[in-house]
Amino acid sequence: MSINSWSKNLVMEHWPKRDSNSHKSSHGKVGIIAGSDLMPGAAALSAGAAVESGAGLTTVNTVRSVIPIVASHVPEATFYHRHDELNGFLEGKDAVAAGPGLGRLSDDIIEDLITNFNGPLVIDADGLYELNSHEMLIRKRDSPLIITPHVGEMARIINKDIDYVNDNRYEAAKNLAMDYGIYVVLKGPKTIVAEPDGILWVNQTGNSGLAKGGTGDVLTGMILAFIGQSIDIQPAVSNAVYMHGYAADYLIEHGEAIEAVTASKVTNALSTSFQSIIS
Repeated sequence: MSINSWSKNLVMEHWPKRDSNSHKSSHGKVGIIAGSDLMPGAAALSAGAAVESGAGLTTVNTVRSVIPIVASHVPEATFYHRHDELNGFLEGKDAVAAGPGLGRLSDDIIEDLITNFNGPLVIDADGLYELNSHEMLIRKRDSPLIITPHVGEMARIINKDIDYVNDNRYEAAKNLAMDYGIYVVLKGPKTIVAEPDGILWVNQTGNSGLAKGGTGDVLTGMILAFIGQSIDIQPAVSNAVYMHGYAADYLIEHGEAIEAVTASKVTNALSTSFQSIIS
């Protein structure tokens, strides 16, 4: 089994470069399908993280009640109403993420995306709930698919119990990635990024302050933004995972109590964390 560590040197080697003549479309036109009446924060967190992570243009597809909430937190975002034609939302997108705060009754959206979006697709949270029912569609898909399960979601996808996943993290991530032909980000201590060919990349940043609601939504937005700025999926995903953990570590190193780390604080720490690592 090929197990590798994703290091600071690799982060810097694959950091997105910005040309002085670039414009917003040069850095990724990304879309996030997130949020619901009862979970508006998930859309705000994922969109805010995408913007802070360098996405050129971030569009949020959500229900009408959520739009003013997200807009008040992420004024840079644009919006698309959930009940409008999905193809219109997908047009021109360099990458799309779906799942944070969607609710368990939105699986038709996930099926539509797997089938019809011809670009990198990130699926997280509620979008993973019925993922194994789409196995054949996933196998037929040509464009990259990235999933970001925590241990409980992973157990559900592979029809095992949580103890099995905890005891066999490398094998579980590798086998699912190779079986489905996808990228698997198995979250947790030393988050694993598994490539479709079975190569594993293990993250070394992060702390238990990330064990809190909303931090996964932030990671989804970061992965989306990094993918939107890169043509290479694995380095983009691994960089996002690394910097997500690095921002949480940065908070602790600069006086934040580990119990007080929140998803919003991680997002707010991205700018100084980025500057710290690339300067």
